[in-house]
Amino acid sequence: MVKVAQGLPVEWGACSYTVLLNSFPMALSCHNNTIAVGCVDGGIIILNAITGNQTEVLSGHTKEINSLTFSSDGTLLVSGSWDGVVKLWDVQTGGVIKTFHPGSFYSVSISADCTRIALKYDSSEIQLWDIQTKECYHTIQQQYKVSHVCFSPTDPQHLFSISDEKVWQWDANGHQIKLPFDGTVADFSSDGTQLASWYEGAATTRNSNSGAIVAELQVTDEQLSSCCFSPDCRLIAGTTNNIAYVWDITNSGPHLVGTFVGHSEPINHLAFSSPSFLIAVSVIDKSVKVWQIGAPLPDPVVIDSKSTPTLIQHIALQAKDGITITSDLDGMAKIWDIFTGICKASYQTPAKGIVHRDVQLIDGRLICVWDNGSNICMWDAEKGKLWEVGNRSTCKVNTIRILGDRSEIVCLDFCAI
Repeated sequence: MVKVAQGLPVEWGACSYTVLLNSFPMALSCHNNTIAVGCVDGGIIILNAITGNQTEVLSGHTKEINSLTFSSDGTLLVSGSWDGVVKLWDVQTGGVIKTFHPGSFYSVSISADCTRIALKYDSSEIQLWDIQTKECYHTIQQQYKVSHVCFSPTDPQHLFSISDEKVWQWDANGHQIKLPFDGTVADFSSDGTQLASWYEGAATTRNSNSGAIVAELQVTDEQLSSCCFSPDCRLIAGTTNNIAYVWDITNSGPHLVGTFVGHSEPINHLAFSSPSFLIAVSVIDKSVKVWQIGAPLPDPVVIDSKSTPTLIQHIALQAKDGITITSDLDGMAKIWDIFTGICKASYQTPAKGIVHRDVQLIDGRLICVWDNGSNICMWDAEKGKLWEVGNRSTCKVNTIRILGDRSEIVCLDFCAI
């Protein structure tokens, strides 16, 4: 028997939608409900964060995109690739404004006044480039390998780098400013007033000018791999493995407001497209997931303990989409969201009271149920309509298998046993 007493706790957020990609997503950047995803094939996919629709594909790189960043005003997009090329794109037209050839590097950031680009190499070196002249005007040498570099979104003279598990701060001429502090990942707030760092399961936000600590919170026992501020500076998000967390830092007592699950593999990149939408990318499962912060979940299904539940005969799970399907003795097939415990749809087979032998869910859309007679029922779950009721065999159907391209159904009946 399957019994759903309640959904997950209210702080577990339901995914608004998932975008499955044909190529591995390697880089992510967002601005004002526009999502840019850099892929292993060198393409940059532009998505609408509200609808999830693809609006454009920027082509020009020949190898994997390893870094993407929007300018602070959202008019420009800078991309870096293992082809050794940096491209500056006009977001409105999708055209390339300038192309740089610095060689192999792993992180790129653009200054708030759009005059400089900072590049991080697979070494202890950071290069600062002048956009107008397309020349490197200064090189910063650190003692240890640099993992990330980022300009302040408001101050063109301020950037940070991460090296030796510390956050270092520099001016635009490559001079160190302020003392370094612990951090393996870090991010500026959108107004440039705060700098968050994450180290050994704890997060600290500092005033970016004075360095004074603004807030501290315990995050998780595991090390976070990505972090970001919301555009309104009210929230901080971080990710560990395949779970994203969101904290409210608006008062002296920061608190967890959301835990977001859904990716089947570790999350590689995290970003806010707006104060209400959190975007997460997983390279391995080739998907982009969007969560709406503070979106109310449907009321969980609650079963009356005094009622007599219907016996569930078969269950099929499609973990990739986070859904499962059941069939019972009443001939009812149901689709469930396994993260919320909510029944999303129900389908009644024409023949009630007949023992149904099995049920399958194909690509989250096609539902197939067959009984101990010779009947096979199919529904289109997207349209919620019965697609076909067929008698596929002269004997009772024992099991079926559907070809990978879904072009044929193969039945094994009792006459063949």
